[in-house]
Amino acid sequence: TTWAQEAYIKASNSEAQDYFGDSEYHWVGVALSGDTLAVAARHEDSNQTTITNGNANASGDNSNSSSGAVYVYKRTGTTWAQEAYIKASNNDAQDEFGRSVVLDNDTLVVGSSGEDSNQRTITNDNTSASNDNSYSGSGAVYVYKRTGTTWAQEAYIKAVNSVSGLGFGSGSLALDNGTLVVGAPGESSNQTTITN
Repeated sequence: TTWAQEAYIKASNSEAQDYFGDSEYHWVGVALSGDTLAVAARHEDSNQTTITNGNANASGDNSNSSSGAVYVYKRTGTTWAQEAYIKASNNDAQDEFGRSVVLDNDTLVVGSSGEDSNQRTITNDNTSASNDNSYSGSGAVYVYKRTGTTWAQEAYIKAVNSVSGLGFGSGSLALDNGTLVVGAPGESSNQTTITN
């Protein structure tokens, strides 16, 4: 019946205004599933475009302002350690990768509200996401899968009706047993039905 602090966690490349763990308005910057913790820093600034698996330090490069990052931590016994440092494969300034995060066992989903590509499809693999930036603020969602202790991109998702200002992935995210729901607060169609 007694609670006690088990850990105090800071990003390995912690800097002012990174917003590590920020949760505000309708987005959530932390997610917990079992012994795994994901923490977003939507204003982290590095230009890295890869996943760093393991306890290595995160990038200290600050050339992509507010591009965002997600840090994954794993608990063994009562000890927490960084398991991965994740950046979007098409990382750009102002993407705010990590505006929202959700974690379910070995699957992590990250919303990137400022992502600008004009893609309107789902890419189901670990290839780079689109670098076309003609739909400003359309948003994107990235899905990552853990195998053992290694994280890899599993999908890059854009809304089928993606347009500038859609904000796909900046609203709420929900994930349960292989089903994902993505909010898009900037969506403005007049449809009043469900399209299955």
